[in-house]
Amino acid sequence: QMFNFLGSLASLIGLVFSLLAFIFAKRASAAASEARDAAMRQSLSESMDGAARMAGEIVMYLRTERSEMALLRIGDLMNQTGYLNGRWEGRLSKKSKDSLFRALGQLRSMHEVLSATRELIPEDKARLARSCQEVSEIFSMEQGVATRAREAGDK
Repeated sequence: QMFNFLGSLASLIGLVFSLLAFIFAKRASAAASEARDAAMRQSLSESMDGAARMAGEIVMYLRTERSEMALLRIGDLMNQTGYLNGRWEGRLSKKSKDSLFRALGQLRSMHEVLSATRELIPEDKARLARSCQEVSEIFSMEQGVATRAREAGDK
């Protein structure tokens, strides 16, 4: 009978330790998931920051009539926008996706105008300036959205 009692006690103690291990494993899993989400929010915020910076550079290059540099940065930002859409598709809101799609359309139009071999006329310059400013605003807004999401997740 003593052996039965000790066996039952050992089983009970084993059950308690198993339960504790399960609870700690669940907590560790939740903490790892939260850390992964925080890293993703940080990465998205940094990507949007880089895109907003590029958009600002394009504005500056066009204002200083450095069309070749603007054309290069437009190509870079088109690639970055494609990356953002592909990489963050599951995390971007519909509004953000639509904004990035609109920015990509503006960038393509700007690329087409600047790639033409003819001299830019005043109307082209004005259209480029408007498009460039809109693209810059879109990326600045998306940078703000990403930063807000990161900060909200950090609390």
